[in-house]
Amino acid sequence: MEFAAIFFCLGVMLLVIGVIVVLSPKKTPTNAATFQPPTPRPVAPVIKPVVPVQSVAQAAPAASAAAAKTPDLNWIKVGDRISVPHPVTGTLTVFVSARATYQELWQTQRGPQAPWVPTGNNFTGFWLETNRFLLAWQNRCYILDEGVPISDADIQRDLAPYAKQFAQSNQTAEVLFAYPPASWKMDDIGKFRIAALEGSGLNANLGGVGRFIHASGSDNRALVIEDYEGGSGQDMVWNGYLIDIAEIKPVAA
Repeated sequence: MEFAAIFFCLGVMLLVIGVIVVLSPKKTPTNAATFQPPTPRPVAPVIKPVVPVQSVAQAAPAASAAAAKTPDLNWIKVGDRISVPHPVTGTLTVFVSARATYQELWQTQRGPQAPWVPTGNNFTGFWLETNRFLLAWQNRCYILDEGVPISDADIQRDLAPYAKQFAQSNQTAEVLFAYPPASWKMDDIGKFRIAALEGSGLNANLGGVGRFIHASGSDNRALVIEDYEGGSGQDMVWNGYLIDIAEIKPVAA
């Protein structure tokens, strides 16, 4: 009985100790190795120098020698002999009988009272011995075979409405019209003054002021109208062709 009582007491003591151990809060040993993530250190951003790069679309290609200067006819003088390409009759070899300098005019503001002043552009026309007219204007060059006088009434009836339509679009609309002997597309309209005149045979007077219409048709056909103010020149309608100005050459005497 004594041993049984002793064993019983020991069992009760062990049970109590076990309950105490289980219920007691666990403490982390001070010498336990615990993981602490390192505190992040601020890192300065790496900034790479920006090298400016020119966009391909904005890169200006070097101009070719041919395009560096638009050909002109300022080298032609009265009395010169020149060769002129013609789409129908072939190359013409002709003497130059007269030369006119056209001073282009414009209005700095709209309105009938706004003055017409020079734009700074001058263009040249040449009367040739075969009664042809050679005209260089902006990037266009004409060999005009046939010139017919025209009246103000004819211009107002047959041509002015199309010129007005073209002007109202700021010369951007595609204006088509018919005028003998073909159908035409309006290319350019404007006003000019005859700033210089040499030789004889041209239908203009020095200082004469007029309006012009330039139109083109199929097969490089060309239509040119000159409408002078106040009798300062003969109003004319010219038929001919657009040609390559670079193919006009001097001919040795």
